[in-house]
Amino acid sequence: MRGVNHQIPALSPTPVGGRLLGCRVTTNRCEVTATELDEAGCGVGASDGKTVHVADLLPGERAEVAIDHTSPHRPEAWARIVRRLGAPSTERVAPACPGFGRCGGCVWQHLAYPAQLAKKRERVVQALADLPAVRTGDVTVAEVRPSPQLFGYRNKGKYVAGIVARQLVLGAYAPRSHTVIDTLGCKVVAPIIDEVASWVRGAAETAQLGVYNEATRRGELRYVVVREANGDVMVALVIAPGTPADKLERVASAMSHHPAVRGLVAIENDRKDGSIIPSGATQKVLFGHGHLVEDLGGVSIVVGAAEFLQVNRAQAAAMYARIAELALDGRTQGRAVDLFAGLGGIGLHLARAGLDVVTVEIDRDAVAQLTQAAERAGLRLHALAGDAGDLSHDVREQIGTVDIAVVNPPRKGLTEGARDLLVELRAPTIVYVSCGPESLGRDLAALAAHGYIADTIEPFDLMPGTAQVETIVRLRRAA
Repeated sequence: MRGVNHQIPALSPTPVGGRLLGCRVTTNRCEVTATELDEAGCGVGASDGKTVHVADLLPGERAEVAIDHTSPHRPEAWARIVRRLGAPSTERVAPACPGFGRCGGCVWQHLAYPAQLAKKRERVVQALADLPAVRTGDVTVAEVRPSPQLFGYRNKGKYVAGIVARQLVLGAYAPRSHTVIDTLGCKVVAPIIDEVASWVRGAAETAQLGVYNEATRRGELRYVVVREANGDVMVALVIAPGTPADKLERVASAMSHHPAVRGLVAIENDRKDGSIIPSGATQKVLFGHGHLVEDLGGVSIVVGAAEFLQVNRAQAAAMYARIAELALDGRTQGRAVDLFAGLGGIGLHLARAGLDVVTVEIDRDAVAQLTQAAERAGLRLHALAGDAGDLSHDVREQIGTVDIAVVNPPRKGLTEGARDLLVELRAPTIVYVSCGPESLGRDLAALAAHGYIADTIEPFDLMPGTAQVETIVRLRRAA
């Protein structure tokens, strides 16, 4: 999944589907029985013809609720529980994180893990129900492969700097607001990340590094990014331009004493659009290295603070291995293209299996790192910089004829240009990797119109406690 901040849910989540039960309305209160769970972790029921999303209400649970917001555009409302009615769901569990319900992250943590997996599979089934191969029963959606870890799996932590009770906190925005909630103590990031983030908070406070205020555009510290690889940690302080160097030096001095921290960088950000690390931002190494070394498919690759990697390392490795297995399907040679390649997690697996691989990625820094990693490993992999939806003639010529096309787009799916490119390539096999079931369904329907039929659909859970699900689909082109 790319470009997703798991801590900030959508403003108006959409119900997953299913029949909605009614509720009795009294002014802005009613009784709701939840029948579904939305992506923001709210139970979904109905009130006087409106869909109602209720925080912390699981399917099968009933409560008297107070409606806090009604959409002016559609019959939809959001509510909070005033009084629970009846027994709790048998699938309810105690959330592990102290910030559950406040930070907006891991919003399915109160649902037992087997039930999470079932609902993720249901989401994929519903999104792909209209595909011809699914509708006829020629292919079924496999059970979701569970994550080997439910907690401590995230290899990267992103924190918003804020002030709570006059003290610096590192956390996340509360749902539908810019109120910062302290998330230190989070159980989802690797323990060393939480430990180092606590050190950063103390060091920044001691150095009197001021918190940036979005409204006034004054202050210094905006965000903190902590990344881990093989027990080593790097820290990025995202700061406003003009932050005093002596303050940064004091933070660097304090952080250099942590035995796991291998480097600290300062990255300037003067944007107003919520971007944490803007492309091309100025970066300064305060001590150590501005990168870590990750292992992708048995290949060492340099990773900075901004590069995209799946946050669940163990599950991502299992997913990449399965993608390579499905793509090769017993072959030992051939040519493949990996579109939206990122740092090359998929492409490196294909190259190590013996294929000639061309990767296409818009991030030039990622292309450079992948090129160097492939050269060091002696792999037949050629990394190209370009937008898969709008390739230059030169890049298109370098891709050439391929036996396998692998595509792993952002959540919004393929642009029209990227779909056209896949059709033009006419690869006998396409492996589509998606973090957005709904956009996946749309794209597969478009590819089906050009003779590409799904024969394998396998979801993977890379983010337990959330609604997110990755899905691998293999497509064959009809003769």
